Order: sequence, then C-alpha cells, then structure tokens
Amino acid sequence: MNKFLRLFVQRSDFLLSTVTWLFVFIYTLHAWSLSTPPPLDYTPMHVVLISCLFTSFFAFLIYFEFFRRHFKVYQTVILNVTVTNVLLLMWLFNIGFVAILLIIFLVKFSDYEPRKSILYLLICLPFCMALVLHYGFNREFVLLNGLAFTLYNSFAYRFATRLISERKAKEQAAHLLRELKATQSLLNDTATRDERIRIARDLHDTLGHHLTGLSIHLEVASHCASVQAPKHIAKAQQITRLLLSDVRDSVSSMRENQTIDLYASLHSLCSDVAGLNVMLEYDPAIKISDALLAQTLFHAIQEAITNSIKHSDADELNVTLRLENQTVQLHIKDNGNKSTELNLGNGLKGMQERLALVKGAIEFKHCDNGFAINATLPHKLNPHTLA
Repeated sequence: MNKFLRLFVQRSDFLLSTVTWLFVFIYTLHAWSLSTPPPLDYTPMHVVLISCLFTSFFAFLIYFEFFRRHFKVYQTVILNVTVTNVLLLMWLFNIGFVAILLIIFLVKFSDYEPRKSILYLLICLPFCMALVLHYGFNREFVLLNGLAFTLYNSFAYRFATRLISERKAKEQAAHLLRELKATQSLLNDTATRDERIRIARDLHDTLGHHLTGLSIHLEVASHCASVQAPKHIAKAQQITRLLLSDVRDSVSSMRENQTIDLYASLHSLCSDVAGLNVMLEYDPAIKISDALLAQTLFHAIQEAITNSIKHSDADELNVTLRLENQTVQLHIKDNGNKSTELNLGNGLKGMQERLALVKGAIEFKHCDNGFAINATLPHKLNPHTLA
C-alpha cells in the first residue's frame, strides 16, 4: 500500500494531466456533436482527424514523463508537433476548452527552460488567435475566451516557474547535504586515524622511554646489590623487558591498522542523488591508509557526480574501484549526452591536478552511450616520490 501511494505521489502530475486531457477530449467531441452550426462537419473522417490530434498530445505527455531523458534527440520535433496540434485544435474549435491543453503544454514546456520570448508568445497565443478569429473570420464570443485563457496561461507559467525553482533549490540542498555528510564521514575517519597515530607516538616516546631508563637503572643496580638482590632485580628486569615488548607490539599494531573507511564515505556520497542513479562497486581489497589518496579519490567521484548532474542529462552513473597490480583503477561512466566534443571545465581540470599530486593518471572520453572517466592511482603513497 505504501509503495502504491509513493508511486501515485511521484506520478501525480502525469495522472492529473491525463485526466484533464481525457476530460477535454470527451467534452470537445460531445459539444461538437451537439453544436449548431458545428465548427466543421461532424463526419467519421473529421472525428478520426480530431482524435489523432488529441492522441498526439497524450503521446507528448507520455514522452515528457517517461522518455525525454532517453530520446532527447527528438525533443524539438515532439515539442513543435505538439504545439502545432494544439493550435490547430484551438483554431478548429474557436479556442474553446481545447485551450486547456495549451496550459498543460506551457507548464510542461517551462521545465525545458526555453527562452523567455517563446514562453511569452505561448502565453499570449489564445488572445492573439482570438483577435484573428474575431476580426478576420467574424467568429463571435472568442475575444473574452482568448483573454481569459491568456490570463490562465500567465498564472500557470508563474506557478510552474516557482515550482521548478523550488524543486531545483531542494535538489541542490539535498546534493550539498549529501556531499557534506560524505565529507564529514571521511574527515572523521581521517581524524580518528591521526589520533591513533598520535597516541601510538606518545606511548612510544613517553612510556617506552621511561621503561628503557628503568631497565638501565636496574641493570646498574644489579651490580651494586647484596647477594640476594640480583635474583629479584633480574626478575624486575625480565618484567620490564616484557612490558617494553608489549608497548612496542601495541604501538606497531596501532600503526599498522590505520586504514581509512573510504567505502563508507563513498557510499554516503553516492546514495540518494536526486535525478541520478549512482551505482557504486568497491573492491574490498582496497585498503587506503593515506589521507591525501583518500581525498583524491573522494573528490574525483564527487566531481564526476556533479558533472553528470549539471552537464550530461544522465540518469545513471556507474562508479567502479578495483585493485589491480598494486594500483587503484577508478572507472566512472554515465549514460548522458552523446556529444563528441570534449571540453574540460574547471571541475575536470581540477581532477587532473589532484591526480597529478599523487602520481596518478586520468583520461576523459565520450563513448557510444555516455561519458567515461578512467583513472589510475597508486594503492599506497611513497612520500619520497611525491613532488
């Protein structure tokens, strides 16, 4: 039940548009059959023609809701055909209820972010058509109808643009919040690792130092004690050596177990991205212990997600990290636009610069079904080889 309700809410705009379209379609055919005189002959051929025009508009609703991301190449043709069909219907039926379809089209069209001049022309179309019908063809009672629907269009446009702005603001806020949580996770893990290193260093420098001094003093005392003392001093020396050995083992263990939980940060970064399904594949064999390397991988994937959202119109992004020959192989691929022109913006150039700092390599390319990023980074950084 909850799944059905969520699906209903997600598709509520489409369902409402469909119900409105169906009402206008049925009402128009019914009013046409009863009108005297009819706007055109009520013949089977004309009924089929009008039905095809209405069906074409419904096909636009389906395209807008389900297929516009996958068939963006047909976008301009579909929009032009749809608005032409609506105008033809408005002309045939003296504007009438058919103008409601223009309101629906205007709301959907606003989501494409067209030029303001085109939107204003669509808003004023009912009144412009009313002027032509009234003064050019002596059609009565169309001026008021055209003015009313022009005002409706104005209200629908303002309402649609406000909703679009709010939706984009929410998506941007969700995007920033998700990045903040992922970055915080990475920083917390790095801070924990640094704190453990500090504790290990302090243990070695303080406790280890004092125990070493104690062992030396006991060694000296063993040569100055009475006949029975050496036995107890020897025991103390043995305990001291064991304690010193335990401290060294603890320090070594703490230093060795310093991997950063990069997967948790990346999982948070790739989850619940608005408008983009990010699929993360992470090789468990990857154990990152260097903060610079972890940050480089994190920021590369972060920039790839941002780039896909802003520039590619993609709805899927695959992120794969694998360990091969002591190198981390990062592969990122989306299903966005198919442009063959490659322009490196500030984000992609920043990725190149970050990879160069850790002696890594990165490649950008357009493929048959999207944009791909391939990068190679060392699994462990050698501080002596860094520039």
